[in-house]
Amino acid sequence: MEIIIILVSMRFRYYLYLFVFCGIISLNSCITTSIVPIRVYNPSEVKFPDSTYHITLVNRLYFPTGNESYIERDSIDSLVINNIAQKNLFKGVEDALYSSELIDKVTIVQKTREDKNTLNFDIELEPLNWDTIGAISDRNRSDVVISLDGLIVKHFYSTKVVFDIDLYNSNLFYKIGILKVYLSALFRVYDPEKKHLIEKYHYSDTIFWESEGKTLHSALRNLPLKKNAVSEAAYWSGLYYAERFISHWEEVDRFYFIRGHPDLKEAAILAKEEKWLDAAKIWKVLAYGPDNEIASSAALNMALVSEMNDNLDAALNWAKKSYSLNKKESVEQYLKVLVERIRLYKKYVWTEE
Repeated sequence: MEIIIILVSMRFRYYLYLFVFCGIISLNSCITTSIVPIRVYNPSEVKFPDSTYHITLVNRLYFPTGNESYIERDSIDSLVINNIAQKNLFKGVEDALYSSELIDKVTIVQKTREDKNTLNFDIELEPLNWDTIGAISDRNRSDVVISLDGLIVKHFYSTKVVFDIDLYNSNLFYKIGILKVYLSALFRVYDPEKKHLIEKYHYSDTIFWESEGKTLHSALRNLPLKKNAVSEAAYWSGLYYAERFISHWEEVDRFYFIRGHPDLKEAAILAKEEKWLDAAKIWKVLAYGPDNEIASSAALNMALVSEMNDNLDAALNWAKKSYSLNKKESVEQYLKVLVERIRLYKKYVWTEE
């Protein structure tokens, strides 16, 4: 049996908050709350020039293979693996860009490495000069040029033995093979028309595979082939990197309180009929009532209505009021979600208006 585990670190911090607080609600509050899906806007982290329809990806690290008789076998293997990583990295970037309705065309340009006399894969190339960028842009009619200027791919094998006890109290020893692929890529993004470096960005990630076997040798043998693991790691790295360019809507689950007071039940009926503003009139009155627990629930519901209407500042204020009245863990997690959404808006949306 093969077990595959993929770990991606900081990029899932926001989604972790969503998972945690939805889990808390489902475990602790299924009787007093109701779940409602809402659509939220996730802004892009990188601002392309207006009217960007065509993007050219330039691979400056390509090293043709085929005439490597003078190179040691290990170096040939590194060349092949690096070229596989480059190809799939760009495939991931391309797929992410095409997921945007605004991008009409993505062109990939293979540029043979300028430093042909060295096989050092740890180098970072200097930026392209503006004449070269202009020529690439003119030739491909591109609005933005993205170059790959550095790529490090490393893989590591290891094993471990896991001890467990089955239902019959028998000792079990699981032999686990581990393959870890580390990838670090340097990208530069250019605006050819304004001769402006939009960003220089280092993307790094580590992906793990774990596979079980009867022996340590078979556990290692059950792991994916090295080239397949590198291909997959590179593809997802390219996809995750390029998602930073794409604004998108997604559906997420939120919750609101429906019990604890007759008026909360009445408002819940209105909410179920999607009469949210009518429900909000009831919740707003309850939010300033004498019972702190009921007021906290109503304030949280007001935060939801505010978020549904894209008024994030008001949503945060209502959520803070809710938490100050009754420090529920579910409300605390919702506060973290709102704070993160506002942070993204301030950084990538509101500053542009």
